[in-house]
Amino acid sequence: MVVDKDKVVTISYQLFSLGEGQGPVLIEERTVDDPLEFLFGQGVLLPKVEEAIKGKSYGFQTEINLHARDAFGLHHPELQTWLEKDKFPKESGIQLGMKFQTQGPSGDVISVIVKEITDDKVMIDGNHPLAGLSLRFDIKILRVREATEAELMKNEVDPTQLH
Repeated sequence: MVVDKDKVVTISYQLFSLGEGQGPVLIEERTVDDPLEFLFGQGVLLPKVEEAIKGKSYGFQTEINLHARDAFGLHHPELQTWLEKDKFPKESGIQLGMKFQTQGPSGDVISVIVKEITDDKVMIDGNHPLAGLSLRFDIKILRVREATEAELMKNEVDPTQLH
């Protein structure tokens, strides 16, 4: 059976950032013991990654190198801003890495992360944490199966169908 829309695909992978002047840095890993299982064609994987495994079957392995624009996008400085600390509720206990939602420059709701904190200001960043990074995915297809009707209706994998 081959990877295609509405098939349940199980993969193991390693995700590396490819910074300039340094070797690959492991960012995330899903192993054979803790694989990623998903409905193909639902946008779980980046489009270029889906494209690379579509039509492939059990045992297929590949290395996919992605420029930032094909991964999580380029870094946009306009999505970073300093806010006065008093704009945050005192009880929030603002911390580095804290994530929350706010209104973006064009009025839409965006997710932001706290990047820096000074005595009186907080820098928030609306870029994806991996924006601006070129990435490498090392992927292996562990299983491909038909999705059940229930999985297709819910658009999610039934954990009782695992392995």
